[in-house]
Amino acid sequence: MPVRPRHRTRPYKAIAVVIGGAALALALVLGATRYGWITMIRFNRRERALDREMLVNLARNEILQQERARLLRDKAYLEAKAREELGMVRAGEISYRFYRADSLKKRP
Repeated sequence: MPVRPRHRTRPYKAIAVVIGGAALALALVLGATRYGWITMIRFNRRERALDREMLVNLARNEILQQERARLLRDKAYLEAKAREELGMVRAGEISYRFYRADSLKKRP
């Protein structure tokens, strides 16, 4: 049986491994720094969350502005809101409040 000669490892494979390892190390180092890509991904997520929150708050603000305008414009609506939410009554009126029977039981 003839003996096969040993194959030498090709130098370009070793160079590719070294360059690949260096690139990986560089990516990890740059990703872990204060302004690295990992931090930028976190900032982008936070920015998107804040954008969503801002849109919700803008919509809420619009609703509140419409409510304020109606309260200033419509006296009957203002009175109804005062009666419902604040329990206000006119002079001479008597206010009756009804509670469920189970809500009056004393709790231990």
